[in-house]
Amino acid sequence: MRLRLTTTFFLTLIIKFNSISQNISPNLGLMQDFARREQVYGNLNESWSFNYKPLPISILESKADSLGELRKIDLGSNSKFNFRIYPLENTLLINTGIPFEGGAGPLIPSKGIQNLISGGIFLQYGKLSIQLTPQIHYAQNLPFQEYPENAPTQYFSVLRRDVGGTEKPVRFTDQPVFRILPGNSNILFNFGAFATGVSTENIWWGPGQLNGLHISDNANGFLHGTFRTTKPARTFLGNFEGQYFMGRLDGYGGPYFSDSTAITLLPIKEEESYRYFTGISISYNPKWVKGLFIGASRTFQIYREDMEDNLRAWFPIFDPLPKEGTGVVENILLREDQHFSVFTRYVVPTAKAEFYFEYLRNDHSLNWRDFLLNPEHSRAYLIGFSKAIPYDKGGYFYLRTEYTHTQAPINNIVRPGGEGVGVYYNGQVVQGLTQNGEVLGSSIGQSGNQISLEIRKAQELNSMGLLLQRTEREANFETNLTYAGVDTKPWVDLSIGVFLERKIKNLLVSGQIKAINTRNHLWNQELSSSKPTLDGSVTNSMFSTSSRVKVAYFF
Repeated sequence: MRLRLTTTFFLTLIIKFNSISQNISPNLGLMQDFARREQVYGNLNESWSFNYKPLPISILESKADSLGELRKIDLGSNSKFNFRIYPLENTLLINTGIPFEGGAGPLIPSKGIQNLISGGIFLQYGKLSIQLTPQIHYAQNLPFQEYPENAPTQYFSVLRRDVGGTEKPVRFTDQPVFRILPGNSNILFNFGAFATGVSTENIWWGPGQLNGLHISDNANGFLHGTFRTTKPARTFLGNFEGQYFMGRLDGYGGPYFSDSTAITLLPIKEEESYRYFTGISISYNPKWVKGLFIGASRTFQIYREDMEDNLRAWFPIFDPLPKEGTGVVENILLREDQHFSVFTRYVVPTAKAEFYFEYLRNDHSLNWRDFLLNPEHSRAYLIGFSKAIPYDKGGYFYLRTEYTHTQAPINNIVRPGGEGVGVYYNGQVVQGLTQNGEVLGSSIGQSGNQISLEIRKAQELNSMGLLLQRTEREANFETNLTYAGVDTKPWVDLSIGVFLERKIKNLLVSGQIKAINTRNHLWNQELSSSKPTLDGSVTNSMFSTSSRVKVAYFF
């Protein structure tokens, strides 16, 4: 008992004195999910919105007893100088069939084995902190069927406009991938509830848990200068959280297909220059309504060569929302792409439940009349719900479900100039909202739909459970193939998975395996060479698995 109390006091001391800006690694989903579950259950401060990641480790101040042996090296907690070693993390992902289970920053959609190693150090002197956590990424990147061999011309013409609208290759090169990346590193100056500096960390905006609509960890982090909150900023009106950044996005620069024959059918997107990327997001928690969070985000990306010395181009987030407010001609000439989202999260610890919603819009409206008449244009939305049910021995059953919809509405076909416009692609920025060939937002892509249901039994950091998912891939592409005269069916992945998470002394271990039944693979494209049609009599189903193991060692 004495040892346990000493450990609890030691961890609480570390968190209080030294967590000015140290973050929970974005790859440590187990820790982030644990914190959110505890808030829903009523065991964590309800002033945190969970709308922004990475989360600071200070969010777990009240959970030092749960963390147990997960302590960090601390040299002089009462001095200005502090040093810690970040946990050594390893993520292993194995896809046996088609690419599945993206996300987690550098991990890419690929077949075969992938491995991601991360670790590093945290230094703090006074208000200045340095976090260095480089990543080593390897992907076996085995070949798989990328397109139908006998696909008609219409297939590639529609693909170029729809799925190919974003720079999102089906397979990253035809060789194994090996990269050393700066990872989730930063240099920050901290003051009060705020921090400012330079970072390459993954950013996540919005209340989504399994998907992030606007910005998530689906792609690897990008270099950016940032001004952000490190904890809820308290005012007489309530709590505020948020972030403002200015950064750069880089293109992939490779072909959409790795097959050299298909490259001529879908040309490489020529990269003219890097893209300036800037955004702001604010979340508000009214003092009169505990657990309610309301927020909005706005980002712009613009080709750097188009900006020249135009001061307005550096701060487009402060422009009026409709195009007419800036000038339609100016908007087109700048070749800029805006994304705007609104979101809300309501957590009720007394009911041990939460509800959240997010709406994302691309291709901002010409004017307010256009928005009111056509709010669904180039939009996506996400809705989710979580509920904890106590059982004896201090544990609880935890249910969460989430639906993500990025498929464009039917007006995408009939709206003038709207052809091919999707939530992550507007035509002016040919790469779309991507970083190094991956969408910055949802992992289901330009026009996918996904519903997930998770049931877990949890007690502190230990949990186990079942995950069911239905994912429809690139629904717009399938619809537009039909309009182009090619018979097809929706490509749907039905998956069932089991997972286990455990804390073993200084180790955090989590494992998950999914069985995936793919219906109508490649949109059921059993093609005839004599006519542009898909054979509806062939189901073209396939079975594959996706396994992921994460291990983190806390020194």
